[in-house]
Amino acid sequence: MRYLRTLLFLAAADFLSLFIGLTLAGSANPLIRVISAVCGSGIMICLMASLALKTAAADLKAERTSGTRTPLLLPAEMAVTALLPPLASWLLLRIGAGGLLDFYRWHKLINGWFIQIYNMINPDAASSALTDGQIWAMLPLAFVPAAVFAAFYALGYKGVIGIEK
Repeated sequence: MRYLRTLLFLAAADFLSLFIGLTLAGSANPLIRVISAVCGSGIMICLMASLALKTAAADLKAERTSGTRTPLLLPAEMAVTALLPPLASWLLLRIGAGGLLDFYRWHKLINGWFIQIYNMINPDAASSALTDGQIWAMLPLAFVPAAVFAAFYALGYKGVIGIEK
């Protein structure tokens, strides 16, 4: 259930970010594009942080009631689950870069929270328009959802950040 919830939160972040990103995509104003990029990324960060904090709180509660510590593997697997869709999407983009697969437009949609950042890297929708440098510049973005989840889970688990009830 944890892994499905992680994927559902990612999908929700994608849909909400795409709504904002595609609504503001028609603007050629660089300021609007930056605001759209911040909003799209912020939606994903907020949803993944929320999931991580709720999971950490539930794990702490389960520890208090059962007396056993939560295995580190459980939240780590959730972080890996958050990494899989963006990384798989990037790998398909990388593999298809030689003209084998025109995947860039799908990559933008799968990772909707960064659609404006991808448009800033290269606004074209065709994979053939991408350079190797642009594709490699997109790789670190694939790790952001997992990194956000891991960081906020650790902060929530250690009690640095708590969920208000």
